Amino acid sequence: MTFPTKLVVGAALACGVGLGWLLAGSGGRSALASGGDRAGESIVTTGTVLAGFDESTRSTMELEAVYYLDYKGGRLIASIPIPRQTGTMSQMIDGFEERDLVADFKLDIDAGPRPRFLMTTGGLGPHTGGISPLYVFETTTSQLAVYRLGATTQLSTIGGMSSRPKFELVQLTSFAKGTVPTPLSK
Repeated sequence: MTFPTKLVVGAALACGVGLGWLLAGSGGRSALASGGDRAGESIVTTGTVLAGFDESTRSTMELEAVYYLDYKGGRLIASIPIPRQTGTMSQMIDGFEERDLVADFKLDIDAGPRPRFLMTTGGLGPHTGGISPLYVFETTTSQLAVYRLGATTQLSTIGGMSSRPKFELVQLTSFAKGTVPTPLSK
């Protein structure tokens, strides 16, 4: 290869690398998957409740919750699946935690309109330990409840660790036009 040919090939290679570097750093969005579905009067979704880094495997670990919203019962149910194996017995779900949506939203189901709920999880970023708050919208009263699900871990009677979810109502606010979000009074 002659000197001018090497120069052209080197310049083309440098341009390709530079262009690739610019495109890679252009702030493209990552693809994130989330599970969720709706059937009639029920909604189900999932969301991360804890994220961390495992030094032994040099990888990130996430603990995920599954949420079930029952319209007719006005209930919100959650669990944190943790796989356990004891002998020949496998177990994923150790327990459920429940919230009474009628009480949380202060609904009068006898005199008021029939409630309509929407539910999704969100991400608050890496500086919050991977917490994905659960957002529950009640559309007839224009209210939004923000929930946080945590885990209390203890030794299980069947061996290994047991995780019992702990549900917390973080905020209840109105999203009606002209209202200002307010913190939850405890």
